[in-house]
Amino acid sequence: IIWDEMAEKGTYPPQGPQPGYTGYNPSGYQPGYAPAHPGYAPAQPGYNQPPPSYYPQANSQQASNTVVVVQSQPKVTTAVFTPVGDYYYTISVVLTFLCFFCGSWWSLCCTIPAIFVASAARNAAARGDLDGARRSGQMALGLNIAAVVFYFVVLVAIIGTSVALQSASATSSGSYNYYG
Repeated sequence: IIWDEMAEKGTYPPQGPQPGYTGYNPSGYQPGYAPAHPGYAPAQPGYNQPPPSYYPQANSQQASNTVVVVQSQPKVTTAVFTPVGDYYYTISVVLTFLCFFCGSWWSLCCTIPAIFVASAARNAAARGDLDGARRSGQMALGLNIAAVVFYFVVLVAIIGTSVALQSASATSSGSYNYYG
């Protein structure tokens, strides 16, 4: 309650050293206290000594304040990132499935080799042979384009042949039907 009243009034006890405080004692013991706890053995000789110096001193009575700092330089690592592209592998697989399921099996002679060539291009890029990967990727693209062109050429040929046969059968069937 006293602290609350002092806080309301804005007055606090004077700050500074407290009566009976003598300051820091480097021995670690406060005056009037025993240096060791009862029940514990006294400190054994040799345990409270400073650690030995790591560097030999020429004169044991002369202390050295020399500090040796050893820093190793950071190692610089250079990472070379080589992008591994698709190299037309996905389009080769998609065209193969389309040609297989849409019934244009004649185009498979171009799309299946395109899968193997595109896979070889990806492996070459992973090895770091970017020039070989570029050449194989262009070959896979050429095979895919040839498959699409071959598909449309054969499709036009089939449609053209079908139309020609239908028109030939229509004209021939009309010319022989006199009994109608």
